[in-house]
Amino acid sequence: MTSDHRPSARAADVSNPFVTKTVTASPSKLRSGEYDSLAGLREGMSRLNVVDHSGEFAMPEKAKDNKSSRDLDRFVPSRPSSLHHSSLSSTTLSAEDISTDTSFADKSTSSALSASMGLPQPNRRILSFRAAPPPASHATSHLDAQRNYLLHSSASTNRGTTTTGPGAATKKRSPPYLPERVLDAPGFVDDYYLSLVDWSSSNRVAIGLGSVPYVWDAETGNVMALGEETEESSTVCSVSWSSDGAYLAVGNENGEVEIWDVEESKRMRVMAGHNARVPTLSWFGHILSSGCRDGSIFHHDVRVAQHKVMELRGHAAEVCGLKWRPDGQLLASGGNDNVVNCWDSRVGQSVLNADGQTRVVPKWTKRNHTAAVKALAWCPWQTNLLATGGGSQDQHIHFWSTTTGARTSSLAAGSQVTSLIWSPHSKELLSTHGFPDHNISLWSYPSLQKIYDVPAHDNRVLASALSPDGCTVATGAGDENLKFWKIWEPKTVKKTVDDSDRDARGQSRGRIR
Repeated sequence: MTSDHRPSARAADVSNPFVTKTVTASPSKLRSGEYDSLAGLREGMSRLNVVDHSGEFAMPEKAKDNKSSRDLDRFVPSRPSSLHHSSLSSTTLSAEDISTDTSFADKSTSSALSASMGLPQPNRRILSFRAAPPPASHATSHLDAQRNYLLHSSASTNRGTTTTGPGAATKKRSPPYLPERVLDAPGFVDDYYLSLVDWSSSNRVAIGLGSVPYVWDAETGNVMALGEETEESSTVCSVSWSSDGAYLAVGNENGEVEIWDVEESKRMRVMAGHNARVPTLSWFGHILSSGCRDGSIFHHDVRVAQHKVMELRGHAAEVCGLKWRPDGQLLASGGNDNVVNCWDSRVGQSVLNADGQTRVVPKWTKRNHTAAVKALAWCPWQTNLLATGGGSQDQHIHFWSTTTGARTSSLAAGSQVTSLIWSPHSKELLSTHGFPDHNISLWSYPSLQKIYDVPAHDNRVLASALSPDGCTVATGAGDENLKFWKIWEPKTVKKTVDDSDRDARGQSRGRIR
């Protein structure tokens, strides 16, 4: 019979440091030779004291030395597979002892660093969320519901973006699909070349309906008719407010230009001289410029009896766009001959005609448009920037540097451009359109990215005007409606409004709603 117990084999391997006799004493009490041999292993195992509770030491397999392999890291010792598991299973130093010794030092170090750098404590919240403030005393339930609906709509729908500068964060914009107010405008002439809407600095809107100009007071909501319609009355072709909002100029079909004192509802004077209708007007100070269907432009000094002080000839067809720059140094004109002219009022440039008469010439002339140019707009925050828009056969908006006369950029609007308005609060441009879309569009500048489109009217939009606060735009169209759109937000002003100055809906009086 054979026996599994072989004492002779154990006696022969006493010299082997990796083999020990089976004893009942504690495994940690190792012989000196065996302890010295295991010391090297413990150095490579982060000095963890390995304790085997199996009661018997197993014979580790000797790792083969593969001299041809050089993929091992020379700083990581090779460990026997039997000791690899035991090194991870038990330690003489517990994790609690290690963390207890280092936690206090880590906390004190972090607190010192936070205090020296002016940072909050590590466990302190950076953002603390609080409950929403209670509603104002003047708020009502239907206003709260409308506000919540608009907030959720703007947050869930990305209808457009706008930027205030390079690298600025993208902000979602919600288009004003519904106007703030709609007024009936029966008799509004559906003619692309006319300018029948203007908004004064005194918050009054003038509109030409048939042969009578009307004034709507945005403060009170009252409507005033200037004059009466008679058989001899001429159709109103253009309206324009003076800079102080006290006087209204009216251009008629018969070529006359009227000046009205709105407060007194009285016609101050009539200035004749044009041979055809006057579809466009523009004020600067006491000078009123009028564009005629025959291509001429008159400068009228309303203070003197001989009102005509200058005549400009730069168009071969009807002048349908006219706009003074706010400083009065340049005048832009557009015509049905697809031409844009820039006139310099400071320099009297003139040439001799064939009949020996002197003629004033424009500072520069541009013929890039392929249709009539009615839409003109001077940039309020960059004085040398002029925007022009073309008609149905052009459908483009061009941007010009009046300093050099160069075209700086262009964009394809996609439909007939009838008017342009720069925002005084942000770098944005609003355009109104006729065929085929009948919408209003908002563009960012200088990226020329479309922010949104709004289907504004059932017929083409023919005229627009900006409110004195630069936030609301009034549009008149061939569907005989005058609509008011809240496009921009006013600048932040640190001024409190007393509750007595608010209406029942909690809105300040004196604003279009």
